[in-house]
Amino acid sequence: MRIGVVSCAIMRNEMEIILADRPYVEKVVYLDAGKHVRPRELRESVSEAIKSIHDQVDVILLGYGACRSLKGIGEEFDIPIVHPDAEDCIAILLTPQRYHEEIAKTAGTWFMTPGWAQLGPDMILNELGLLDRAQLSGVDKDELIKDLFAGYSRGLYIDTGVEDSGRYEEMAQKSCDLFNLSLEKRVSGSTILKDALDEAVRIARSLENG
Repeated sequence: MRIGVVSCAIMRNEMEIILADRPYVEKVVYLDAGKHVRPRELRESVSEAIKSIHDQVDVILLGYGACRSLKGIGEEFDIPIVHPDAEDCIAILLTPQRYHEEIAKTAGTWFMTPGWAQLGPDMILNELGLLDRAQLSGVDKDELIKDLFAGYSRGLYIDTGVEDSGRYEEMAQKSCDLFNLSLEKRVSGSTILKDALDEAVRIARSLENG
């Protein structure tokens, strides 16, 4: 039984918790965060990563949600692929139901997991292309930030149970200070990643037993 994983690096901390002591997970590929803002590039990158381990494992777990471009990607390959049924990493780590409840509560919410908090505001601005725009247009970065977050009123940090979560919460607070948002916290009880890995194991065992 051989299981492979292709995951966004934004969930690396959470993924490594569920992969601990799983010797049958033989190949793990983490792809750079932020590719969801370029959907075509994201799909190409995930496809290439799947191809890179395709012949070395029996089942592949995708550490991604639909992320604007990945829905149905498993149908393109002749290997079983377990893909969580969720919009994105926030829905995976918070659960889709709680995600939508928080959006309904405050539409202008900037969600931050430990991974996003660690990357910090400059990476977020860079992935959105704002740093380049600021340099090319001569517009002050702070003004672009003000415009970008005009419709937001709070940041929501999701405590996913990773080690040293308090440090990531402090990083989230720094982003909120920069973006002029209040910070709230929710503790995740999501088992979506673990359930997906368990499903991959079930499929792999059924293949092994013929």
